[in-house]
Amino acid sequence: MDARGYLETREALIQAPFEPARWADALTSLASLCHATSAQLLSFGPTRFNPMVAPGVGEADVMDFLAIGGMDPATNHGLAAMLRADAGHVVTDSEYLSDHDRRRDPLYNEFFAKYDGHFVSSGVLFREGGRLRNLNLFHHRRQQGLGPNESGLMARLLPHFAKAVDLSIQLEGRAASLSTNAIEQAGPATILCQADGKIVAAGRKAEAMLSRGDVVGARDGRLRLSCREAQAELDMRIAAAARRFAPESGSVMVQRPCDRRIRIACAPVPEGDHNRFLEPLALLMIRDDDRPMLDRRAVGRTFALTEAETSIAELLIEGASSSRIAEVRGVSVETVNSQIKSILSKTGCSKRSEIPNLMRMYLSL
Repeated sequence: MDARGYLETREALIQAPFEPARWADALTSLASLCHATSAQLLSFGPTRFNPMVAPGVGEADVMDFLAIGGMDPATNHGLAAMLRADAGHVVTDSEYLSDHDRRRDPLYNEFFAKYDGHFVSSGVLFREGGRLRNLNLFHHRRQQGLGPNESGLMARLLPHFAKAVDLSIQLEGRAASLSTNAIEQAGPATILCQADGKIVAAGRKAEAMLSRGDVVGARDGRLRLSCREAQAELDMRIAAAARRFAPESGSVMVQRPCDRRIRIACAPVPEGDHNRFLEPLALLMIRDDDRPMLDRRAVGRTFALTEAETSIAELLIEGASSSRIAEVRGVSVETVNSQIKSILSKTGCSKRSEIPNLMRMYLSL
């Protein structure tokens, strides 16, 4: 064993959580120790693949990997093998892939070949359900894969990589908590959530709101709303923001018992060295909506809408369905539809979809 290289790898891992550039040094040292062409630090989840530290792997490479079925255990036999293995175990592709199958495997021919990866070996750092963190080593054709000595060396270093990743996650979590409190200085209560709604950090205002639990609360560590329809809409927005798909415009609105509403806006958290290891995050900004959206005097003067009809018009601006409006206002769907017909008659709109555009002219500023 190259004792000096081993110690250099461990030293780089001690520093890496505090100096992100040292991750590349640790991977380069590991690849050298194991006579590999390159090494990568990856994570897999039910809906996302994240090359946490993978020198030379760009966004286009990630898209190619996904397009070829890299996240599907039925296609990616190495992923399937790792999902069956325990943390600390080294998996070599010779365990699940014959030479004949290797020559025909699209992942090897169309993706791994770009990294001179005729042979792929993986070390499992963490596994829980469908979530996985692992190291990958690539060997070219002449190297004939990971030998027994190199496999043992990689296994010895896996706990050190795992500890360094865990510490990085803890540090990023603390930084996320500080950032929520910083954002709250500007006004809104702030929460950071993973794609499945699991709360990673909450500012002081948000924590107070969650502890009250009258409208926004937490159950099993996940954000929960009192309104089922609003919960479904919020879940969609959180997932879209965390996975960096553009959320639909607008915000989620929830009625409070005191006849006031809160608004919850979702936005993606930009990726970078500050959140390299955490699961993808969505930023939620929660505001008490203690004033009406519409200038009710102007609406009353112009269209003679009742208070109930004005409240429904506000909800229509938010894109709420009749069933959602009925749940928020505590009336039947039939009553809501009847009031919408009255709004159409008074405003001269020919169809329901025209009401929001007209009413936006009367928003309170």
